[in-house]
This record gives sequence, C-alpha cells and structure tokens, in this order.
Amino acid sequence: MADLTTSTISGYAPTATGQPASTKKGDQMGQVEFMQLLIAQLKNQDPEAPVDSKEFAVQLAQFTQVEKLTAIDQKLASQSQNNISSMAGYLGQQVKLSGSEVAVSGGQGGQLQIDLSAATPLVKVDLLDGDGKVVGTKTFENLNAGKNLVTLDGLGIKDGRYGFSVAATRPSGAGVYQPAAAVSGLVTGFVPGPDPKLVIGNQEYSVGAVQEVTLPPKV
Repeated sequence: MADLTTSTISGYAPTATGQPASTKKGDQMGQVEFMQLLIAQLKNQDPEAPVDSKEFAVQLAQFTQVEKLTAIDQKLASQSQNNISSMAGYLGQQVKLSGSEVAVSGGQGGQLQIDLSAATPLVKVDLLDGDGKVVGTKTFENLNAGKNLVTLDGLGIKDGRYGFSVAATRPSGAGVYQPAAAVSGLVTGFVPGPDPKLVIGNQEYSVGAVQEVTLPPKV
C-alpha cells in the first residue's frame, strides 16, 4: 500500500505542440502548377483542333477530387500524430478511473484508491459477483487519512470482473463507514487508434474513463 502525493495534475490532457507541415514531393503536382499547365495548354492549343471543353471539365474535376483527398489524408495524419503525443503523456502516471468493477486475472485485481477522512485501523474490501454475493475479501491495516493506494493481490477467486465494496473502521473502533474508492493504476503503455486505450496492469482502459491523474507514488 502507498500514500498518494497530493500534487494532482488538474485537467491533465497533454497535446502535441505542432503539426507536420504540408510538403510537396518533387514528383507531385500542386494546384498552382496544374493551373499553369492548363493555361499554357489553352494558350498553345491548335486553333483548328481546340481542346474539348468536356475533357477540360473532366480534368478539373479529377484534380479537385485529388486535392480534397490529399487534404483529408493530411488532416488524418495530423490527428494521428496529436493522438499519439497525447497518449504518450500518460505514460508513467498514476490514474484514477471511473467504473465500479475490478478485473481479476491470476489472483491479481490491480489497485484501488481509497479516500479516508481519518486514519483507520482497518479497511476491508469485499469483491462481489454479479448477484452481489461476496466471493473474496482483502483487508488492510493502519491506513492514513487522505488518498491511499491498496493492491488487490493473492485473491483466491476465478478470473473475471467483480464489483467491490469498501468498509473502513472508525478511529475509535466503534462502527464502520464506506469511504470513496475507485480503480486506480500506473499507465505502462497505450494503444492508439479511433478508440485509444491506456494499458494499466494487464488490462486496457478507455482514455475517457480517466477521472484524475497524479504523480506516481513514491516507493
């Protein structure tokens, strides 16, 4: 278990500072060059065999389509670059995620962030199946007030996704209460694409599930 640093990166959303400049290769014809070529063709056409107006219109239409496709390709490339730069900014950061389930694999259930109003002698985390039945329990002793990271390991339950319920004993030892708790973890990788994912432990999570980003806990 570890205490989280109180330095929270509010509204964390790193982005790229620039976009790749649009360049024209030596074997590519730009709009200006194309228009100059057409004008030269019109000026030097044979008066007895002028350029077919229909053919001229087709050439213009084809060039316009190519220009639009080029612009779309450049925009997609720029968005992809920004997406990768943004995702890379999460690497090595601790994130708190939305959701009410933990993913268990090989007895490992990742981490929870538990926010305690006061120091407590005991915190109990129950894992629940789809019917709300307790199928596993993990306890933690002597946690401090504030944000605490606890690791759900050594779980003797089947692989799968489970709900969780957290109960903390009051400092006086009389009674319990339910502190705020959420899935948390260290970002170790990412998967770019139309629906980018962050890799946390052995699971992938949507970037939209990130509620908070903090500096990683001190070891």
